Amino acid sequence: MKDLSISDKKVCLITLGCPKNDADSEVLWGLLRSHGMQLTKSAESADVIFINTCGFIEDAKQESINAILSAVALKMEQPEKKLYVWGCLSKRYKKDLIKEIPQVDMYFGVEPYQEIERSLFHSRTMLQDARIRPQRLSTPAHTAYLKISDGCSHTCTFCAIPLIKGKIKSRPADKLFNEAQMLASQGVRELILIGQDTTAYGYDLGSGINLSGLIRKIAQIDGIEWIRIMYAHPANITTDLIETIAEEEKVCKYLDLPLQHISDSMLKRMGRDMTGDQIRRLIERLRSNIPDIVLRTAFITGFPGETEEDFNELLDFVNKTKFERLGCFVFSPEQGTAAYKMEPKISRETAVSRHRIIMESQMYISEDINRSLESTVQNVIVDGFDEHEKVYFGRTQGDCPEIDQTVWIHTDKDIQAGDIIQVVVDEGLAYDLIATY
Repeated sequence: MKDLSISDKKVCLITLGCPKNDADSEVLWGLLRSHGMQLTKSAESADVIFINTCGFIEDAKQESINAILSAVALKMEQPEKKLYVWGCLSKRYKKDLIKEIPQVDMYFGVEPYQEIERSLFHSRTMLQDARIRPQRLSTPAHTAYLKISDGCSHTCTFCAIPLIKGKIKSRPADKLFNEAQMLASQGVRELILIGQDTTAYGYDLGSGINLSGLIRKIAQIDGIEWIRIMYAHPANITTDLIETIAEEEKVCKYLDLPLQHISDSMLKRMGRDMTGDQIRRLIERLRSNIPDIVLRTAFITGFPGETEEDFNELLDFVNKTKFERLGCFVFSPEQGTAAYKMEPKISRETAVSRHRIIMESQMYISEDINRSLESTVQNVIVDGFDEHEKVYFGRTQGDCPEIDQTVWIHTDKDIQAGDIIQVVVDEGLAYDLIATY
């Protein structure tokens, strides 16, 4: 294979799926850049295309396949173009993909940095640490993902992640601290901690450090102002972690807490390791100990065996609990998971209808919450300036980039991306805030 490290080689990185894939692509870009490659957003003009795929649910798999086929079409027009596919879909279905889409030059799995370096660059310069210094692609300059672990040791019956990535593998705390320091030196002010199960961080290391300890360590870094926790499994929320979120000034009063359901029968069938009452008590503890916390959650509708009674309990829970942020997904049967063959199946029509009802209810809840913020003062991190609308935009501590809502900031003052400012909320909309600085 021709050496791709020639400096005039242009590479296009296409990333699909969740922020964890964004973080992986940033690491890959750090590797490619170290070998002299140049980044382009245009797949048409690129010499090399890398596609980081998602294989979590059916819609994501189809999106990944469509992206591969689009790149293959470009390759047919430009045969010298190289196409490499990696990530969750490639890891899980590599043999099938090689058979069905042989035009791809090479398929890799998840975190394939060492294999890519050996195969494409015939080099071992980075093999002492596959987590090489990332180069940010997907976030503003003042925000960065810090991937603290990968894989998951839970056995949720609907989830294919353990099949793809195995049990949790936490990254050593000293490496994470050094990476966080490096990011701070580059101007990062907000660190978003991600992993398949962040709240299980450190359980596999045997070093005595857990998520709370890691957060307290990172909070000592000058320049880091916000630390945000994503993908927190509710079964692993400890008193120590609650105290850390409450006490550490730099920790965003925000927690991404995917619950999936509230009905005991559904939680048991989903393998969620918690009962509905345990979930309710956890939410009470979080809100009583951290009064201003913003809770994000996610639910699944149409899981096998979900009765009308189960769904009504979920809907009632959503309406009474009034989550500040909420997402909902229609059940996707994934091959190899325990739920794949579960009975009785729920019709797609019923699952979609239930999804719509949940999201419509949440829209009104979100609007009421946002209206209650009118005339209040909010701390906002500025993400940029919208040239079309001629207005700045940013986020509160309760908003993760690309996932949660936006604060639109009207001002005649000179502000910059990365500034953390205090604004007055003028109007609360269903999923946005209008504010003045």
